[in-house]
Amino acid sequence: MNKTINFDEPPDFSLVLGGPLFQLFRKAHLTGDALELVSQRIVVISLFAWLPLLALSALEGQLLGGSAAVPFLLDVEVHVRFLVAMPLLIAAELVVHQRMRSVVKVFLERNLIPESAMPRFNAAIASAFGCVPRYSRRCC
Repeated sequence: MNKTINFDEPPDFSLVLGGPLFQLFRKAHLTGDALELVSQRIVVISLFAWLPLLALSALEGQLLGGSAAVPFLLDVEVHVRFLVAMPLLIAAELVVHQRMRSVVKVFLERNLIPESAMPRFNAAIASAFGCVPRYSRRCC
């Protein structure tokens, strides 16, 4: 599939879209083109991280007691880490995605990138999309 990147316009830059993790989420129907379905990703990823810990603790007999100093179900730190902090980080990807576009645009509008560095800047943007600029301005 050939995509054309217009290097004369401010790039539509994203750190989130296009990578292997994004492609995995697309195949699992956990996201769309515009990073929708955040609540589904939060539930699935949090459970994917937390449920194995619950299962392993149950197999070892450490859910509510056993030889552990703090049983798994009573260890608040683990639950906060996986069931509060992780959903916040997953939800933050949408904020990062939206803000990076404006940051790149400001870089271009304020001429923060010298003219001599523009080819490298354009190549970095193209690389972020998984494309390699060739002789023409087409992407692979």
